[in-house]
Amino acid sequence: MRGKFVINTMKRSDRKNGITLVLTCSKKPMLPYFFEGLKRMDLPREDMHLLIYDNTHDPLILETIIECINDFLCPKCRQFRSIRIYKSFLKPRGALTGSANEVFSRSQLANIWSMWKRIYNMIHTETFFQLEDDTICPSDAFTRLYGLLMSNSKHGFITAIETGRNSIPYIATRLGIHKIVMRKGVLLKRISLDPNLTGIQKIDSAGVFCFAARTKAYKSGFENYNPIAKAFSQFAMDNVLTYNIKKHGWKLFADFDCWCGHMQLIPSGICIFGKDQALPFSDLYIPEYHSYAIGVERKKLGQKPRSYKVKSPAAVISLVPDENIGAADEIKKIKQKIREEKKRQK
Repeated sequence: MRGKFVINTMKRSDRKNGITLVLTCSKKPMLPYFFEGLKRMDLPREDMHLLIYDNTHDPLILETIIECINDFLCPKCRQFRSIRIYKSFLKPRGALTGSANEVFSRSQLANIWSMWKRIYNMIHTETFFQLEDDTICPSDAFTRLYGLLMSNSKHGFITAIETGRNSIPYIATRLGIHKIVMRKGVLLKRISLDPNLTGIQKIDSAGVFCFAARTKAYKSGFENYNPIAKAFSQFAMDNVLTYNIKKHGWKLFADFDCWCGHMQLIPSGICIFGKDQALPFSDLYIPEYHSYAIGVERKKLGQKPRSYKVKSPAAVISLVPDENIGAADEIKKIKQKIREEKKRQK
C-alpha cells in the first residue's frame, strides 16, 4: 500500500506562510513520553503548520499518534495553522552496520531515505523545525535554535545536542554531532565532538533529531546525493546530508547548552541517554575490507585510562505505569520503617 495523508487541514493559499513543525514517528512505546515533552515546549503554535510523518505500516502506531495529538491539542492549547498526518505503510527493515556486504534496500535506512524524500516535498515554508520521536527536548529548544537560525541569513542548520543510544544503561555512547572527512564521495572518518563543550559551536555535520533549518539550505543537502550508490558507507546518512548543506555555503551550528534526552527501548522499559553517558568516539574507513571500524574510543597520547564506563547510568522509565507507582510506594514504606525504628531507639 502506498503512503497517504490520513489528516490534512492545510489550505493551499496558506501553505507558504509561517513555520513547519515536522515530527517523524516510528516507535510506539516512546510516543506518550515524546508528546508529553512536546507539550512543555515553548512553540508558536498559531504560526506553525504541524506535519506528523508515521514511517511504519503498524496501525497501532497511528492510533497512538491520534490519541497523543488529541491530548496535545487540548482546548486550552493554542492551535496550529494546519495539521497533517502522513502514514507511509512501509514495513520494518534492519539496520546497516558499515559493512559493504549489506544491501541498502533491505535496511532501515532505505525507509528513512524514502521518508526524507517525501518530506522534502511536504515542507513549503521558508523555515522548519524537526524532531524525532525518540527525543525529549528542553522546553526552550525551539526558541534557542530558531533564534540562532534567524540571527544571520547565512545560518542554514542549527541543532541541539543528543547522544547515541545503547541497550544497556551503563555502556558509553557518542554525541550525534560530528566532524567528518570525505574524499571523492567516500566517508573516511566520522569524529564525534567532545560532550564537555559549551556554548555555540561550528560543526561539519549532525543527526536530524532536533534542529531548525532554512528550507532552501536543507534541500541543498540533497543535490547530487545518492546514498544508494554508496550504501555501505551510509550508516552515517544524516551526517553526509548535513555535511552537503555546509558544502553549499551554509553555516551549521550546535548549541551545547541545549541537551536532549535520547530514548532507547530495552526489556525493562526505556533508557534515556544524555551527557553523562557520552564519550568521544570515531569511525574509520578500512579500505582493505571496504568496511568501517565503528565506535572507536579516542585516547590522547599520555592520557590515563578512564576508570568508569559512564559518569552515571542512563535513567530507565518503566513501560508499566503501575511499576513506577509501586516503586514510589515501596520507597515511602521503607522511609516510614526507618523513621519508626529511630523512634523506638530513642
